Amino acid sequence: MKNNNLSDIPNLPPPSLGKSDWPWLPDQVPFPVYKSRSSLPQISIVTPSFNQGQFIEETIRSVLLQGYPNLEYIIIDGGSTDGSIEIIKKYEPWLAYWESEPDQGQSHALNKGFEHATGELMAWLNTDDIYLPGALFRVADAFQKGNAQWIVGITLITDADLKILDRFMPSLYTASGRDINYESMGWIDFVCTKSSGIALPQPSSFWLRSAVLQAGGIDETLRYAMDHELYGKLAYQGFRPTLLEESLSCFRTHPEQKTAHFPVIFWQEELKIVRYWENRVNGLEKEKLRIYGEWLYKQIKYHPYNSFFQSMKSGLSNILKLFFGSRVS
Repeated sequence: MKNNNLSDIPNLPPPSLGKSDWPWLPDQVPFPVYKSRSSLPQISIVTPSFNQGQFIEETIRSVLLQGYPNLEYIIIDGGSTDGSIEIIKKYEPWLAYWESEPDQGQSHALNKGFEHATGELMAWLNTDDIYLPGALFRVADAFQKGNAQWIVGITLITDADLKILDRFMPSLYTASGRDINYESMGWIDFVCTKSSGIALPQPSSFWLRSAVLQAGGIDETLRYAMDHELYGKLAYQGFRPTLLEESLSCFRTHPEQKTAHFPVIFWQEELKIVRYWENRVNGLEKEKLRIYGEWLYKQIKYHPYNSFFQSMKSGLSNILKLFFGSRVS
């Protein structure tokens, strides 16, 4: 028996000047005791990268400083020109594989990374997100204790400086806004999530690699809702998530990220996914998807905001007007 507190934490390059907290230095979270490296499932993490040089080093360190002894870390860069490559090269000794060449977007990069992955469990972590200390050990523990196929924990929502703004709790039929009259229909619930109340944060999601392969990987035609599409395919194949009441990751919000345009563009891709399934099934399943698709279409058509940050700005403006009247424009 050995304790992982020190021996499996890699001797990484020193942190940037003035950085003294996670993920620049190891956290004091006590890691579990395990019999041997082989007793833990291998976990493959894929990071798709493109011009996120201001954040990528924190992402990399949050993975490597997990101290997880059976880690396979893969970075697929799309040909960054902002200094990301130099940062990746700095951590090359601890990477199982990395490459940098033009690709067809994030979904394509993910599939390329998945092709190199060999772990029993698999996940992806974007270059502006981070794992929290001990996350991989918590996932491995849940996997071994419950024979889980798909594990989802809590994701903390932060600002660009990793200041916590909110928590994204994984939910099965309990998410805010759920249609109280919704009648469950099994796998379709993972497609019609806004009615069913299923909400599963991607940064804290882990799957059996064999399950992802069975589901067909990532749809490379999607730029925003690829995780949502994957969840529907996993559920269709019979896989169901195990939820953890523990925080595993941080989702960083900033104006330059793709999801700054959430929710409308995401919903448009979600509607595409709904239409795909509607054309594939029959009977009650087809009707359920048709009704949900019509509802989603109306939400897109009449939604007043094209951007997550536009809606935040409008909400703040309304609050200021409430307190200060017409002086606020």
